[in-house]
Amino acid sequence: MIYKDRIYGETDIVDPVIERIIASDAMQRLKRVNQYGASFYRFAHLTTNRFEHCVGVYLLLRQFNATLEEQIAGLLHDVPHTAFSHVVDFVFGGAEVGTFHEEFHKEVIHNSAIPQIIKQHGLQLDQIMDKHRYPLLERDLPDLCMDRVDYCFRDLVTDNMMTIPQVEQLLSNMTRFEDKIVFESQESARLFADKFRQGDSQLWGHPLQSALYYLFAEALKTALFENIITFKDLFSVDEIVYDKLAASNHPLITKNLQMVKTVKVVEDPLHYDFYIKTKIRIVDPLVLVGGAALRLSHLDDQFRQLQEDYRQKRQEGYYLKFI
Repeated sequence: MIYKDRIYGETDIVDPVIERIIASDAMQRLKRVNQYGASFYRFAHLTTNRFEHCVGVYLLLRQFNATLEEQIAGLLHDVPHTAFSHVVDFVFGGAEVGTFHEEFHKEVIHNSAIPQIIKQHGLQLDQIMDKHRYPLLERDLPDLCMDRVDYCFRDLVTDNMMTIPQVEQLLSNMTRFEDKIVFESQESARLFADKFRQGDSQLWGHPLQSALYYLFAEALKTALFENIITFKDLFSVDEIVYDKLAASNHPLITKNLQMVKTVKVVEDPLHYDFYIKTKIRIVDPLVLVGGAALRLSHLDDQFRQLQEDYRQKRQEGYYLKFI
């Protein structure tokens, strides 16, 4: 199976179990779940979907010689994502952590064809589902992991903050050391970490994105309360839910969907319309120095101060006013 990835290029996927999982309905649904949630309805160039990200994580794990089980875990890690991705975290009060979909990981996968596929290939689903077994796939911030590396590359290239040559250069400088992803040079580690912080400040944690997510989440809350959509609908795809919202003619829903397309915001602690605090995404990569892996912040005082200043500012949250 020839697969063409917009970030990593063309590759041949030859493992039968991987091919079958990719072809499953549970994976194919993710092609219709946009990675950027509400922001896509404002910025049409943000077209990455969850399917692309999942396959991208798999490709990185394969490149760094993860076990087949960890590669499959990477492929499946976002299968339970809801329509509009992390917007639903805002609906259920999890904007600071962004993990609502993870609560349904087992349920969504068990209610799909994936368990049978895995069993037919002689693998153990319970082991694949245990993410604590897979240190290359998932690690807590500020560490690097393949989930984090892929969405950084993918999102920043999509939003024109990074180039494919930069991705290639950074990937070539990454290596596996004691089941951790580390950089061989301090310069590459600094470039990645600075770009990652830029991604948080200009995309993932930007005040306007926070406002768009807030408005969309309020529309979803209203739609759930008024039985315009069901909880089950959240596990369908973006356009199905959006069409129900748009057809509802509910005043608040209609207003919010329109505001998502046009609204601007300013920070105004005195006359704000809403306060919001979102997940802070910054990394502190490990660098190989003399056979040991050291934090970039231990090697670069300027970087450490930049990170701390940014963290403190983001921890204050946003007092936002619509204009």
